[in-house]
Amino acid sequence: MSEASATLARPVVLINGMGSNFDSQWRRNGWVDQLEAAGRTVIGVDLPGHGMSKDAVGRDAADLILDEAAKHGSVDAIGFSAGAWALLLAASEQPALFGRIAALAAADAVLTGGLHSAAMNQPLVDALRSPEPTDNPMVSLLRGIIADAGNDPAAVAGYLASSKRFVTLEGLGRITADALVIDGSADGAGQSELVAKTIPNAEHVTLDGADHFEIPGTTKCLDVTVSFINSAG
Repeated sequence: MSEASATLARPVVLINGMGSNFDSQWRRNGWVDQLEAAGRTVIGVDLPGHGMSKDAVGRDAADLILDEAAKHGSVDAIGFSAGAWALLLAASEQPALFGRIAALAAADAVLTGGLHSAAMNQPLVDALRSPEPTDNPMVSLLRGIIADAGNDPAAVAGYLASSKRFVTLEGLGRITADALVIDGSADGAGQSELVAKTIPNAEHVTLDGADHFEIPGTTKCLDVTVSFINSAG
């Protein structure tokens, strides 16, 4: 089998960000259609508490990805935000299962500033579990994403509150997959320069003017990522 044929034979796993799911994050934005048009098999892995994983709140997202990858022996994968971090952890723990990966909006500050910690997430967890109106723009935004996706706020809050592993800088250095790291110049969480530099075989693309939640919906992000995922070597 040629390298190009081997690439096309690998399924592409898509992992959503917080609040969304496979349909709202990927299918609506054209990712599934474009990948399938290139001959790829597309598999969605929803974060625990989201979409088809709504009852898997107690699971670690990286384990859901690893379970799916192990079924196929080798996969390519694309993750956004929380889904990107779960993908990076999975690819660091079982490098041989991943051929090419793309991490969208995995800002350095999440790793270096502890933004993934339980203490940092607790106010958001409390807000999602409360029916009270809020003047917090982040809470309002996430509530809107959850509602648009048809997810259960309590289940999403349960995932946020659950204990989960998180990739380290040392772990990023163990990734053997060819990687694409995409960030946005207007992302309030910042860019992904350290992430891109630490992964051994990584390309780094910054989308001019894109904020965090805009990244997976931009045409450039879609085109650049699909081109990368479909490349052979």
